[in-house]
Amino acid sequence: MLLTCPHCATIFRVDGKLISMQGQSVRCSMCHHIWTATPISTLISIPVSRPVSTSISTSISMPATDLSVAQNRLKSLWKPFFAVLLAAALLSSVILHRGSITAYAPFLINGFNAIGLTIRPALSQLQVVRLNASYTGDTMRLSGGLRNIGMWRNHAADLRVTVRGADGAVLHEITLSPDHDIINAKAESGFFVQLAFAGDTEMQVTVTPLANRVYR
Repeated sequence: MLLTCPHCATIFRVDGKLISMQGQSVRCSMCHHIWTATPISTLISIPVSRPVSTSISTSISMPATDLSVAQNRLKSLWKPFFAVLLAAALLSSVILHRGSITAYAPFLINGFNAIGLTIRPALSQLQVVRLNASYTGDTMRLSGGLRNIGMWRNHAADLRVTVRGADGAVLHEITLSPDHDIINAKAESGFFVQLAFAGDTEMQVTVTPLANRVYR
């Protein structure tokens, strides 16, 4: 039969023949409590088990525990996700504006070139100004400036000078560089070239900025 200690609720299996109807003194081996056990008290004590309310409360509390765990996981993942998102946005901005960035920090040009990101002038922010051609004998002197009309510093672009005759044929073509590699905002860099032509022919001069790759 099963015998339950009334003090600590420890359940023991004992030989029912040892418990007389008048009662038997029993000592708990766990808490050392001594009481008188009878067959009737033993029968009453047999159904004693874990309260039903405990299992019910446990089953009810499980969803709350799972929800708390899920919330904690979301909180722990939010910060790394935000950090990765911020780093990706910053990296994209650096790549997109690398031309302006390297105009202020030219030492970064080789680093971008090493990873396959070329640096080129922003032609939309460059404009040829003050173009002037003068002749002395068979020599034409061509001068002008390359102006940065943007709000930020810009790499200077190489210039292609094309000289055409009255019939549109190309008489001469040359590529030259302005005086400065980098042009400040709202500033300009000058250029000058001399070209020799035979005969007195009418000519048309065109100066075109080139999206050349920038090296340092």
